[in-house]
Amino acid sequence: MLISWGLQINNNNSLSLNLDCSSLIEGFYNASTDSMIADTVRFQLRSSVFPYPILDSSKAKLNSSGSAQVSFTKAQPLTDYFLVLKHRNSIETWSSSVIRFTQFTKQAQYNFTDLSSKAFGNNMKQVDTSPVKFAVFSGDIDQNGFVDLNDITIAFNNASAFVSGYSISDVDGDDLTDLSDVLLTFNNSSIFVIKIVP
Repeated sequence: MLISWGLQINNNNSLSLNLDCSSLIEGFYNASTDSMIADTVRFQLRSSVFPYPILDSSKAKLNSSGSAQVSFTKAQPLTDYFLVLKHRNSIETWSSSVIRFTQFTKQAQYNFTDLSSKAFGNNMKQVDTSPVKFAVFSGDIDQNGFVDLNDITIAFNNASAFVSGYSISDVDGDDLTDLSDVLLTFNNSSIFVIKIVP
């Protein structure tokens, strides 16, 4: 007589690897309070070999201190990856060195905030002097890899229309597109901020 039965399939592909990442978003960071407006960022793991295809991707929320716990399901331990940050209106930023998840704990960590050299090409802005902190550049509203006139135009038009809420043109995270967003975008455009990749 058979009372009950079951089937269990153990699949290593369902293994979750966990990344502890610290990063700040320029427009969302307030140096006087040493805190940031929390927001969602996409974290990509790219091959360390040209042409650096995306091998895994996950979204996580950076909290007010700039920390995020990110889980990946396709990545493998003991494999080198470039870590890429993509935020709704910030410049795409790559890690300057590869990361690797450990075999046993399935963990990795990366801190973009303490040195500009943590970003490929030193592509970050110092946003605080005490403590010294660096952040990804804000203002790439159209996500084309440049902060340019088109981004300024989007911010200006949305500010003129009093756009509020969760908008791509809200580069300082206060839920309102206004003159401060236009100025931040203009300032980064004037110093020719672009994404820098290997």
